[in-house]
Amino acid sequence: MTSNSPQESLAASPSSGRGVLDSGFQVLQAISEFPEGCGLSVLARSAGLPKATAYRLAEQLVSLGAVQRVEQRYFVGSRLAELGRQWQAAPMLRRAAQRPGRILAALTESMVAVCVLEQGAIHTVTGFNGADVFLSARPDNDIVFRTALAQVLMDRRADAAAPPPGYSATEWRKVRRGIEDNGSVAVDHFDVVSGICCAAAPIRWNGGRGVATIGCMSLTTRFPPGMPGLVARAAREIEKNLR
Repeated sequence: MTSNSPQESLAASPSSGRGVLDSGFQVLQAISEFPEGCGLSVLARSAGLPKATAYRLAEQLVSLGAVQRVEQRYFVGSRLAELGRQWQAAPMLRRAAQRPGRILAALTESMVAVCVLEQGAIHTVTGFNGADVFLSARPDNDIVFRTALAQVLMDRRADAAAPPPGYSATEWRKVRRGIEDNGSVAVDHFDVVSGICCAAAPIRWNGGRGVATIGCMSLTTRFPPGMPGLVARAAREIEKNLR
């Protein structure tokens, strides 16, 4: 009687493969919730699996490098971390934004970023002139949601009328009216950070289901009057590229 390899065991059969994969992801999710590692009992309880099943799946994932075991505790493995680094937010949008984003950054001599809203979190798809580095050191969410980039994203949600974190209902209604009056462009006149102004416009993508924006952030003492129009034009160019 021969034993299956880890890959064969995880694949199982067509009828049971989905269940095995679901359980494997339950194990990975449970382990990821314990940065200090977790023992088998905690792992089984967190994953909602029998201890024997949790042990078998965890050991198979150890063999694949997706999980690491140190003594009797399980941690996220290096292979899983390596795969995670390859993740991209909206890769087709990133490709479509390259030329318009570079042109906008050159015309305005400022930082330009393309962002999306996924599951309530703001992700930078691509950045130019250092915008991706600038946004990677994000402050707390209340400040993030006050940027022009975030205002456009939150204004395009399915439940857009609900105020985002840090806004009262009255304040959010005022912000939304301002975006509408500016032709769907949000403008930040040094409101969030002194010395940095911003204009952002929505991008329709993924058949209209996606929520995305392009924003231009300028370090200047005066708000550039032509920036909102240039940002709106870049958004339309990205939409053309997506089509």
